[in-house]
Amino acid sequence: MSKSNFESSPLFLKKTGPLTPSEIQWMLSCDGGEAPAEVTEIRTEKVRKIFCEIPANSKVLDVGCANGAVLKSFTGKHELHGVDISEVLVEAACANGFKAKVHDLMQGPLPYADGTFDVVFNGENIEHQLDTDWLLLEINRVLKPGGKLVLTFPNIRTPTGIAMMLFFDMPPMYSSRYRSGHFRDFTLRSIKLALGKHGFQHTKSVGSAFFLPKIGEFWSGLASLLPSWSHQIVTVATKVENSKYVPDSWRKDSRIFGS
Repeated sequence: MSKSNFESSPLFLKKTGPLTPSEIQWMLSCDGGEAPAEVTEIRTEKVRKIFCEIPANSKVLDVGCANGAVLKSFTGKHELHGVDISEVLVEAACANGFKAKVHDLMQGPLPYADGTFDVVFNGENIEHQLDTDWLLLEINRVLKPGGKLVLTFPNIRTPTGIAMMLFFDMPPMYSSRYRSGHFRDFTLRSIKLALGKHGFQHTKSVGSAFFLPKIGEFWSGLASLLPSWSHQIVTVATKVENSKYVPDSWRKDSRIFGS
């Protein structure tokens, strides 16, 4: 295994003291190792359908690209770039046709100039970021005016999640509970609020499917019509202005949103 940006030896797993958010995310990225060569989730199919509608030769950035499996089929249509916390996964993404770089977003800005990309894809990543505002600020910055953000996230407002709270006294599925790698919880409404704070206009959202343990995904077509109840949501937003976020606004908004 190639050396990652965190120590990949057993000593890392025996460290004393608290794990940093970045270290937790590195461990969740297959300990900096390999991700599945192909992703076959319904969510992925719906993301690819959206990318089929994007004009050819678009410059695309995948933030948290892993090995690039979600978008690798578009290497002949678009110019694909990516960043990920794991060096091994970045090497795999490059082998899949990406121009990818190792980068920890929590340690600094995305390594691209303002207005570089036509499209940014952020798949199942926003819930892993401690500072959601920093992520959306940076995505807005590297997008061209009118550029598109394709964002997927796990939705905690589902029938299964509600049942877990009501009947089993457990946080909902996908929530930031004990030993979860998720630092933030999202519903469709909260995502729309966050996007609006950072200069994005919500274009559309589709649900992936409904989900039940031991059954898996089902009713994909209905989930497209009722995304706010789907267990995963694919959202498309357009950059209409530069993000005007300043850290001090976090304090006021945390009170407004009931933190």
